[in-house]
Amino acid sequence: MHRIDSQVSLSCAVCYTRKNLKYRCMECKVSICEKCKDCHSNIASNSSHTVLSIDIITTNNQTEYEIRKMPCKEHDTKKYSSFCQTCKFLICEDCSAESHSYHRIIDIDNFLQENFTNGEKSKKKLMRRMSSDDSGFLLVDYPEEDGSLPPVWHSAGAGSLFMTRTVEFKVIKTFSTNLPAINSIELVNKDEAFICHYEGDICKISLTPTLFTSRLKNIDDVRGLEPADIAVNSLGDMYLICRIDNSIKLVKKNKHNKTQISSLPKHFTFEPVCIHCEKGNDSIIWIGLVEIGANFKLSYNSSRQLVSILSDGKLCNIFEYTEENQPLFTFPCRITSHQGRIYVIDRKSECTGTVVALTKYGNIKWRYSDLHPSFSPRPFLPSDVVVTEFAKIIVLDSANNAFHILNIDGNLILHQSLKSLELEYPVSMKFDESNYLWIGSGFNGATENNAKLHKIKITGI
Repeated sequence: MHRIDSQVSLSCAVCYTRKNLKYRCMECKVSICEKCKDCHSNIASNSSHTVLSIDIITTNNQTEYEIRKMPCKEHDTKKYSSFCQTCKFLICEDCSAESHSYHRIIDIDNFLQENFTNGEKSKKKLMRRMSSDDSGFLLVDYPEEDGSLPPVWHSAGAGSLFMTRTVEFKVIKTFSTNLPAINSIELVNKDEAFICHYEGDICKISLTPTLFTSRLKNIDDVRGLEPADIAVNSLGDMYLICRIDNSIKLVKKNKHNKTQISSLPKHFTFEPVCIHCEKGNDSIIWIGLVEIGANFKLSYNSSRQLVSILSDGKLCNIFEYTEENQPLFTFPCRITSHQGRIYVIDRKSECTGTVVALTKYGNIKWRYSDLHPSFSPRPFLPSDVVVTEFAKIIVLDSANNAFHILNIDGNLILHQSLKSLELEYPVSMKFDESNYLWIGSGFNGATENNAKLHKIKITGI
């Protein structure tokens, strides 16, 4: 298990409500709502704790005091000394020298005076959203009159209204499968999943291991189609990209519970390389396309597209160029979507890539690449991307065995190594309906078919 004390939530420490937060325990450094004040104090271990009204704390400038004494999360021996107006978060002297040299920076005294000590101005701002890499505080408008707040990130110790929430990654169980690698995984329901190997078979597996072993049982197999990628709709039907004939096939059960495989009508002459079914809208299927025989080099005749089709194969949208008439993609290789956004992993070479966020109309919102090479000994190589229920984007960096967790604006919230979880060669992942993250391992050079599938619980994001 690995913990990161780097992010916080604005909520009561007892009941987790976001309203009527009127008290703060000075020892626990947590916020408490009006109803839970006595509950917190009646706990034996808290009997000697000091619980103060937030109004009293604010009057005594506790916010400024806590910010000044907090160590930088990136350089824990240093205190915050400046505010980067370019990046919108607090930094220490080392942060400034390492990655903010050409940014607009103001002294911390000026920052606190502008945002916390100017009478009514102190009620206009709260600290919002942080990057664990620079431990920055960001500013957000004060909540509405009813006290409600959007589900945004706040920085630890950023004043009397904040409680610390630990980001925790825990391996619940590691299972063995009958594949040499799990290049793609799709959850059918809480008990079943499809997994596939690019050069081999597709297996439908039970997510409950056989008795006394950690091996997952095969329910069904689809053999000999060399899948480039797979996707599953809400009915449990599977779409796959067959590399043998560059077709998209639908695999489903007929009324006699027999497996039927059919090809969707072809409305394009390109090679499909990745596929995704929109959740909640099964009629929309997204496909990444490249010209036949494409590699990672773009030429005048290159065509790299993201298209959407209906379940009958009818073409709906083609996204290929930016508003500046530049190619959107070099080699799209994985797709997911969430709340009207489409996220595409775009490979730039065999060992590098980026993540592209698009609107449903094909307009680019942002492009993410690793901006912090000091955390990554190898070039950034995204192999899969998923989105949490709270719209946090998790990118799997397989070359560096790490997560890059982004907010909806494409800013890095957290860079988390997976080494402490003892995950080797992670290449694919999906959330199940209970919000457990399943991670499939890639080929490790072994001769036996024994690829691992890990069930991960993530809390705090």
